[in-house]
Amino acid sequence: MLALGVGETITDSERTYQLQDDLNLHFISLGDHAQHHVTKDVMKILLKIHSEDENETN
Repeated sequence: MLALGVGETITDSERTYQLQDDLNLHFISLGDHAQHHVTKDVMKILLKIHSEDENETN
């Protein structure tokens, strides 16, 4: 189970996102330095749920 809090970072080993106050994941950098690591498939699901910008899933 993944518990991600506001301000925490998550990566799929390629892109790093941060959960911000609006409860959406926002791209912050390329790379794999983050507090939580998930597979690309899991990241795709999370971005569908927690992203206002459809372009962030591409």
